[in-house]
Amino acid sequence: PVPEIFPPPQVQGIMLTQSGTSLNVSWTAVTHDHDSSKYKILYVVQYSTKCGTETDPPSDAMKRSGITNTSTMLTGLEPNTTYYVLVAAEILGAGVQGPYSIRVVNRSE
Repeated sequence: PVPEIFPPPQVQGIMLTQSGTSLNVSWTAVTHDHDSSKYKILYVVQYSTKCGTETDPPSDAMKRSGITNTSTMLTGLEPNTTYYVLVAAEILGAGVQGPYSIRVVNRSE
C-alpha cells in the first residue's frame, strides 16, 4: 500500500523587508516526517492587494511556486498600497500543500 502523505505544517517566522518598490520575504524552513530523499519541501508565495485565508488565497494573487530556499524577492510593488503576502509549504512529488501563513505590509514609500 502507498503511505498517506500528510500536508506540511504552516510556515512560521515570516519576515518582510521593504526596499524601494521591492519586498524581500523570508521565513523559517519547514520540516516534515516523510522520507526527505523522496519528498522535498518547496514553497509557494502569493501576494495581492486583497486578503485571503489560510486555505483560499485571493483569485487575483500573483503566485510564485517551486521556491527551494526560504526567501524570495517581490518586485514592482506600488507605493502607498497595502499588500497581503501568503506563504505555504508543499511536498514535491506528493501534490500536498500546507495552509498559508498571512502577513500584511503597508507600502508607504
